[in-house]
Amino acid sequence: MAKIGRTCKKQMVKELTQAFKDGQNVFVTDCTGLSVAQLGKLRESLKASKASYTVIKNSLGKLALKKTDANDLAPLLEGTIGIALGGRDLISVSRALFKFSKDTGKLKIKGAMLEGKLVNESEIKQISLLPSKEILLARAFGSMKAPISGFVTVLQGTLSKIVYAVNAIKEKKEKQV
Repeated sequence: MAKIGRTCKKQMVKELTQAFKDGQNVFVTDCTGLSVAQLGKLRESLKASKASYTVIKNSLGKLALKKTDANDLAPLLEGTIGIALGGRDLISVSRALFKFSKDTGKLKIKGAMLEGKLVNESEIKQISLLPSKEILLARAFGSMKAPISGFVTVLQGTLSKIVYAVNAIKEKKEKQV
């Protein structure tokens, strides 16, 4: 196995520290037994949600965590660890990770730091079962629009009744003439 040089290690710690400080969402996984080809497929599946996946050395990850507020993740860094960083849409990242885990049977999601909060595997699974962000927004706007649409319909019904009444009076007067 090739050794990693000191400058490379420093750069890795610096990048990890920056990712943790930036408040990026960090998913910690155990990637024991995954081949390079499978890791490539995982990275490809995460691209859609603008997340990246990196296999890290535990000691470097722990060094990076000590320099940030995300030190709660340190106990999760045991074994062969890979982290998914970033991704604006938590739902799509968690969904991609769980789908890949189900397909391969080798990836295990250990936990995550989402928006500054430590989250366990079962909570991540619940997040992955939610509808996408776009669907949630559409539902929210639809529920906000519903009362207004109902009000417009009621007003329209009232106005049409007035028009029918005026029209009936007009027809009655025309018959009298």
